[in-house]
Amino acid sequence: MEKRRSTILISIVFIILIVIIYVLIKMSGFNFISEDYDGNPPNAILHYKDESQLAKANIHWDKGNKEYINKEVKDVKDFALKQEEIFLPLGKEIGIELKENGGDFNKHKTTVELWNSDSSGTKSKLALKDGTIILPREKGSYILEINLYAEEGHVQYLGNLKLN
Repeated sequence: MEKRRSTILISIVFIILIVIIYVLIKMSGFNFISEDYDGNPPNAILHYKDESQLAKANIHWDKGNKEYINKEVKDVKDFALKQEEIFLPLGKEIGIELKENGGDFNKHKTTVELWNSDSSGTKSKLALKDGTIILPREKGSYILEINLYAEEGHVQYLGNLKLN
């Protein structure tokens, strides 16, 4: 009987010790179970053969803890044309991914528009389906505009595309 009590006592002490260690680790800020999202707006990445990151233009974003990011670009076309050209083939399907430090934004409302940078700027909507768009079949210089709308706010992404 005495041996059985000592076994139960050792088991209880062991369980209490494990709980104390777990609580201490969680209180220290070390997060080893859940994702670590820092609150910043996600990056927009184009996937074809390589990855190309689009520039963030207009941003109105709530990072949480009363921290906000507000950036306004007055001349969107000029801003886009100053970005490095991304060369892509005509009529191909390319992937678009929105990600940031564990935060997944691919399921949020996203619009995609393309405008010919050589003309007066007539925009045409592109269908975003399963994280992909299909590029036009006409050669030229284009500005790709992606707008993300999430609970945290709005981000506008721009890319300077050259299709040939």
